[in-house]
Amino acid sequence: MTRKFVVFFVLATALLAICGTSLAHHGEAGSYDNTVRITVKATVSEIVWVNPHAQLYIDFKNDKGENEHWGIEMLSPGNLVRIGWNKNTFKPGDAVLVSMTPAKGDRPFGSCGQIVSPEDKKFMVGQCGVPGGNVAALPVKAGYAAVEAKFPAFPVGQNVAGPNVPEKN
Repeated sequence: MTRKFVVFFVLATALLAICGTSLAHHGEAGSYDNTVRITVKATVSEIVWVNPHAQLYIDFKNDKGENEHWGIEMLSPGNLVRIGWNKNTFKPGDAVLVSMTPAKGDRPFGSCGQIVSPEDKKFMVGQCGVPGGNVAALPVKAGYAAVEAKFPAFPVGQNVAGPNVPEKN
């Protein structure tokens, strides 16, 4: 009887160890291209304040002058509240500067939404899968270089390294 219990315990422990990663929170490495960035001036069209991740939708022009509608995956609403957001931080029609990593496969969705309101200098950081959170160190994605916006440095003491896109010559 004891031998059966030990064998069962060892097998159960091994199964849990192998399957433990299936219980982990989903990763974004497979969804986003963390090797390039897009940094633009945009207009907020909508904010969706839901779990598991809030989403900010923006409109901006690409290098060809075409309008694009993008979504940005952010933290959960609870985590956003902890860093200073609320569901009315940005409203439709607000102008924002955004630096993000685009989704793979040319889908109009991004992550690492580092956002600043040009009027009142609100600095907000969404979810970021870029090592060190330094989006500014990434090259600009093709098709967005001509519309690249100058992004100010985040204030000293900001809990995530923010982009400081240099001015164009």
